[in-house]
Amino acid sequence: MAKPPPAIQQAITALPRNDPSRGPHLLHVTLVSLFDLHHAPPDWLGQVIAALDSFDGPAFPLHFDRIENRKAVTLRTRDPLGEARAFQRQLMNHLVLYKAPFTEGTTPEPHVTINYRGDRLNAQKIAPIGWSVDEIILMESMVGKTTHVEHGRWPLRAASGSAPAA
Repeated sequence: MAKPPPAIQQAITALPRNDPSRGPHLLHVTLVSLFDLHHAPPDWLGQVIAALDSFDGPAFPLHFDRIENRKAVTLRTRDPLGEARAFQRQLMNHLVLYKAPFTEGTTPEPHVTINYRGDRLNAQKIAPIGWSVDEIILMESMVGKTTHVEHGRWPLRAASGSAPAA
């Protein structure tokens, strides 16, 4: 997954359709969903960590300019997010190459869930909220328990042509 930095977390939690009962530390974008842990092979964690240790992916931008209700309230964009989708493909190809376990069809459309209870409101445009993803996190999500267990972080290399930090 990718997590927004603290300033972006604050901007997201300030949105009126955000569920204030969920902490900002839970905000994230799922880049690859590996599998349901009930069906995971026993050595999954070591295999995935070994694959990620050798992964060399570029940082990429994410931005969202809409709030939509799709079973849950999410931040999305109509832009194709080409760099994010290319990153997802590169990561999946790397996992295949290193024979890390995962379930097929596991690169979701990048979005941030801000309320797991749908609100039945129409989609609405918002001022763009975005950041540069410069690390990925291997996270075990305890579905329905609002709990994440972190298993590691991997920095991404600076994207080519990006401006140096000020």
